[in-house]
Amino acid sequence: MKQGFIFMLLSLVLQGCGREEVRTYQTPKQKQPAAPVVKAVVPMVGKGFSATLPAGWTEKAGSGMRIVSYSIDETSIDFYLIPLRVGDVPSNVNRWRGQVGLAPTSPEAINQEVQELQVGGHAAKYVEIYNEESGRGIVVAIVDLAPEYWYFTAKGSVDELKIHTAEIRTFLESIQIEGNDR
Repeated sequence: MKQGFIFMLLSLVLQGCGREEVRTYQTPKQKQPAAPVVKAVVPMVGKGFSATLPAGWTEKAGSGMRIVSYSIDETSIDFYLIPLRVGDVPSNVNRWRGQVGLAPTSPEAINQEVQELQVGGHAAKYVEIYNEESGRGIVVAIVDLAPEYWYFTAKGSVDELKIHTAEIRTFLESIQIEGNDR
């Protein structure tokens, strides 16, 4: 009985040998719909935000301190929450300046570059940092939700960031912060 089973199994295997038939299939490519303006709601440690995403932005999963990320062509916009203990605005701006290859500058010079805007009804510091020589830049909004700060950063090439600066500001100004009674 055992030999009969082995013989049958061997004959089935051998029947398939020698056939070099390759099959290919073509399926019609689905057209990608135009990127609609969508509303994103992202929960965050009992808090969250919603915002209107400009057309062409793609949401990516967050990682580490980043709750959610968006990509625009070659630029990434990351959203993450950092506690107050990480430093003041001039310290952070000088850290970002270093990331794009610029030397630190004085708090007075930074205060002249920083603009004020409203994000979700809260005061935000907004700064654009460009290193034309390296071609890298960072656009940042820091929302004061004491004792926490929310940092919205867009990092990428200077050219790319300058093309999308208006969209980035529109996105920031569309943010509605949820669950923060301040």
